[in-house]
Amino acid sequence: MRPYPEEVIRAIQGGVAAHFAPELRSTYSQAQFAFSMMLFTIAQRDYDSAVPDLLDANKTLRSVLADAAAALEGIAGDAAAVARTALAALPPAAGSLRLSDLRKENEALRDGVCTLAPLIEPAEDIAQLAPLRPARAAIYAFLLEDARRRIVPILTV
Repeated sequence: MRPYPEEVIRAIQGGVAAHFAPELRSTYSQAQFAFSMMLFTIAQRDYDSAVPDLLDANKTLRSVLADAAAALEGIAGDAAAVARTALAALPPAAGSLRLSDLRKENEALRDGVCTLAPLIEPAEDIAQLAPLRPARAAIYAFLLEDARRRIVPILTV
């Protein structure tokens, strides 16, 4: 039977602990070892919700990008044309629940957000880009929440 990825991580963690921990004599090496063991735990954090988390993120990004695409219809200029073309070329939703497929979809959607950046960034200050203001606010809110969810306190300065 093939082990699940989180079981493999736990087995590696256990093996590292069993083989290396007894050899660590200095306080410094023991502290560094404890920190590395904590990193294994962090790697396993939220693993069991990765699929629903990505499904929700992709759904939200698609909705925000659809709103942005609709807002772009009333905006002239080369940058708007490039953004419209890029958003129209986004791939369809992943056809499976595989993490790799969902991450690939998520990366493509985030690339769509990046394509919009030159337009949404100044949208608050430029009247011509005013139709993008709601999409700008929604994108920033999504990115802020996503960043907060990914914070690892021990690794944050």
